[in-house]
Amino acid sequence: MLQRIKLIPNPEKSFLVTEKVKPKTPAMNFNPATALVGKRLNRTFSYLVVPFLGIAIPNLAGVISNNLYSSWELLLSYGFFIVVALLIWKGNVRLLYYIRKYNVELYDDYFRIVFKYLTTNVLYSFFISTVALYGWNWLSKETPLSHTSILLASLFVVISVIFINNIFEIILLRKEMEYNRMRAQKMEVAKVEAELEALKSQIDPHFIFNSLNTLSYLITKEPLSAKLYNDTLAKVYRYILCNKEKDLVLLKEELEFISNYFYLLKIRFSDGINMVIEILDLNSEDYLIPPISLQTLVENAIKHNEFSEVHPLDIKIAISSSYVVIRNPVRPKEASAPSSKIGLNNLDNRYKLITRRNIVIENNFKYFTVRLPILKF
Repeated sequence: MLQRIKLIPNPEKSFLVTEKVKPKTPAMNFNPATALVGKRLNRTFSYLVVPFLGIAIPNLAGVISNNLYSSWELLLSYGFFIVVALLIWKGNVRLLYYIRKYNVELYDDYFRIVFKYLTTNVLYSFFISTVALYGWNWLSKETPLSHTSILLASLFVVISVIFINNIFEIILLRKEMEYNRMRAQKMEVAKVEAELEALKSQIDPHFIFNSLNTLSYLITKEPLSAKLYNDTLAKVYRYILCNKEKDLVLLKEELEFISNYFYLLKIRFSDGINMVIEILDLNSEDYLIPPISLQTLVENAIKHNEFSEVHPLDIKIAISSSYVVIRNPVRPKEASAPSSKIGLNNLDNRYKLITRRNIVIENNFKYFTVRLPILKF
């Protein structure tokens, strides 16, 4: 299936390129999700784990002989150890939150923060446990403990505290990572949507400005052609308005649009430019493509190449099952400035934002070819 249309170059048009900024990973901070999990874990450890350790550790460390005490004395003794365990736990939790809170900006210096927390954790736990054991040694009915035994028991407490605190921190960090990952994804989606809207909004002002210039010229020089131009322009602009908010349109709709657009160019430039649309796969017309994509490439070909009615510029659009291929001969304008490739970069950015695929550009200095990926349902 072939369709041949003759067209003409359009006044120059350029697009601004939205700079892609690599999103930064959110710093480790306090957030509602982590705070809630932290409170729940703190209650669980305070009511269950810590009291259990307050009873288990004295027996494992050999600092209490249960047969030496009456029931109420055992109750008071284990109450003492549970209070000490809670004091160590609550103090370490406070240290954890304090260090996290005031080191958010030092997130990149991760090892220094870990070292700081580990050091304070060890020193605090060792100090409280040592003082408590000396107090127990003085108040209890136990055989007096040697300094070495007290230090070894304190070391046992410190190791247990580090192990429990690491479990607490791992759970918090897992929740923090989930929160930050979700937050980063939301930020990326919002950024992509903002960039895409910015790219879309650049189409209308340039297009209407160039079209009105052409219409003004025709009203003065060719009033009859101006009427036809105006009617076709209405169709073209209606397409832009209807699809401005869309990310993708049917390929057959885009082909109808580019045919109307070429007809606008033909009214003014007559046989200065030709277009052939070659559809190799009829099913591909029902595939998807970002709107206004073909117009960008047609304008790019017209903007940068010499043509005349004697030597027209032939643009070929070939439709396959995977790509729309746009090709034109390379005839650089002698007086034109070097190409900034702004229009192509704009189109490539739109493709990456919408489809996460890139357009393919080939230039062998004889033909300039661009391949646009098309999407299937």
